[in-house]
Amino acid sequence: MFRLMLVFVSAFITTNAPHAEPQWQTHESIYDIVKSYVAQNINTTAAEYEITVLPLMNRLNLPLCSQPIEGFAPNLPKAGRMSISVRCNGAKKWAIFVSATITPFENVVILTQPLQHGDTVTNQAILARKDVSQLHNNYLTQLSQIMNKQVLRNLPVGTIVTAKDLVEPKLVKRGDRVLITSNQAGITIKMNGVAESDGSKGQTIRVKNQNSARIINAVIVDMGVVRVSQ
Repeated sequence: MFRLMLVFVSAFITTNAPHAEPQWQTHESIYDIVKSYVAQNINTTAAEYEITVLPLMNRLNLPLCSQPIEGFAPNLPKAGRMSISVRCNGAKKWAIFVSATITPFENVVILTQPLQHGDTVTNQAILARKDVSQLHNNYLTQLSQIMNKQVLRNLPVGTIVTAKDLVEPKLVKRGDRVLITSNQAGITIKMNGVAESDGSKGQTIRVKNQNSARIINAVIVDMGVVRVSQ
């Protein structure tokens, strides 16, 4: 009888004892500070990014901080791997470096069909979400940026298109007959001419006026149309 009562009393004390406060700072709370610090200070133009925190060693125990823990880094977070300092300024001070990788993502122009040097781009591309950390900001993010452009090299399917892959199409070629326009005192004058060189929209080329045989400089404004340079 006495033994049964002792067991009952012991069980009652254990059941009703207050829950012990945790002694250690949880690793999850440290990871949350790292992610929060990066999100608030990140230096990137990417529309989206992912933060991957390198896990701490399981056996690492840090005293529970009596104050909110803080994150810090000497430089603004950017794409790639970096270290974030997490520190406690409470009664039991401590600091630790936590590694994190920041991966930026963008919707970029990617080819769905191969293109050959000199081809004109029409509907051979789509926008797709890609890791852009290694693309050095040369990638394009709008389909309008490639439409009706000519490619400068052979591009296979899956190519992430950059500005360096494209050029404005030639609207005028050497020997082409062109319409020369000139605006003087609000009056537009039109003349026939012959292009002395190739050119794209906005480029200045030499043109021979068929009426006077003079060589003039003119800006290409459209297919077969140039405007006298002012």
